Amino acid sequence: MGVSSIRGLCRYLTQYSGFSGKTINSVIYSLGYHPQNATKNDFLDLSAELENCACHGANIGIPGFIYYSDTSKFFRKHRYDIVSHMEQTAAEFGADIISMVQNFGIFRNSEKPATSEVGKALWGKFCNEEFTTFYNVFAWYALEEISNTWYRYLEENPACHAELSA
Repeated sequence: MGVSSIRGLCRYLTQYSGFSGKTINSVIYSLGYHPQNATKNDFLDLSAELENCACHGANIGIPGFIYYSDTSKFFRKHRYDIVSHMEQTAAEFGADIISMVQNFGIFRNSEKPATSEVGKALWGKFCNEEFTTFYNVFAWYALEEISNTWYRYLEENPACHAELSA
């Protein structure tokens, strides 16, 4: 089996997710895991949590990413890394970051947010509570992208996936 610990998972995600190790470690800690003293069961549980998020999305209620106070704080702490990742992803799709955010699934059944709202949420000051929903969505974006990176690893390594799912 390739990756077999939370530390190994963090190294893998740092190499392949496009996020910094600091952001990845913060996701892991927010989910309630600590790489320094993690057990094999912690690794199995974390892997299952990330797989669940990749398959169903962060809006299903992932611990550490439920309350606006937590997600706003997470985005505030990792804003540069998240926005940089979003800009790179948008460019890969031939879009701009504003359009990409406006087309996030969370806005699918509602009126798309205005360009100015998205811009202020991404680059403005953190003094306005009216952007809390955006901060939540941006934190979810990071969690889902990191989860998707792990899920791709599991798909590419079926023996590892089978062992972790047993």
